[in-house]
Amino acid sequence: MGADAIIEGIRNETRRGASDVVRDALLAYEAAVDESPAGMTSLRVARAARALVDAQPAMAPLFALACSVLRAADSPPEAAGPAVRQALREFATRLDRIAREVPERAEGLVPAGGRVLTLSASSTVRRALCLAAARRTFDVVCLEGRPGMEGRDMALSLARKGIAVSITVDAACGAVVRDCDVVLVGADAIGDLGVVNKIGTRAAALLARRAGVPFYALADTTKLLPAGWPQEVDDARPAAEVWSEAPPEIAVWNRYFEATPLSYFDGVVTEDGLRTEADIETLRGRLHVPAPLREAAA
Repeated sequence: MGADAIIEGIRNETRRGASDVVRDALLAYEAAVDESPAGMTSLRVARAARALVDAQPAMAPLFALACSVLRAADSPPEAAGPAVRQALREFATRLDRIAREVPERAEGLVPAGGRVLTLSASSTVRRALCLAAARRTFDVVCLEGRPGMEGRDMALSLARKGIAVSITVDAACGAVVRDCDVVLVGADAIGDLGVVNKIGTRAAALLARRAGVPFYALADTTKLLPAGWPQEVDDARPAAEVWSEAPPEIAVWNRYFEATPLSYFDGVVTEDGLRTEADIETLRGRLHVPAPLREAAA
């Protein structure tokens, strides 16, 4: 499959999170290198980087990967292809490592005999819960994650691992969070606006705070965006996902993502452990934006 086709598939993605989508982006860059005429690798890779970041602007790992490949592509023409391929291999290795490490750091947040609330279907949260289930007994409440209903996938996955799980509608969050001991959510990005995740995260954070329930995001450092980088969450999605036969005189508002301020969280679990809001801001301050991405953002 060509780079453009893979990028279009990423643009049309509606169910998978950033940690999964970024693996398709690795294939897109490989295809871009394969399709590059002699001496044109850097230009083709830069074009792919801009397109991929634009395809799912709420997903920060696409930005992190773009930074890695653009640094590699800034090489003499004859060396650009091999350098980009090496950068892709290193990023894939990093993804495999953090996919193990973040759940390992987070599973200790799950109390024995307790109840965990989660929403949507974060693969990182799922792995953390499965690790915790190997060590202690607890149960999980999944919010359904309208309109895509990914919470059902999450509930099924956990139940198949032998974890006691129930599912409820998103609007019941305030009623169920009071009986929970901790809330764990994933993240697609962390930037100036805060933690970008599935719609409903902000309300869950506020309700958890009111109930005195700890609220954590599980997010590796590929989810971090530099200060000043635009975060787009106004992603208008098909009205039919909410109401397939809505009368034409009724406007349907459908968004997948929203930003929740970092201050609403009790912490963020990265591959290096539990981090505070100040820690995250320090890490974000160290990030560099390559010139092609700066130009695209401008």
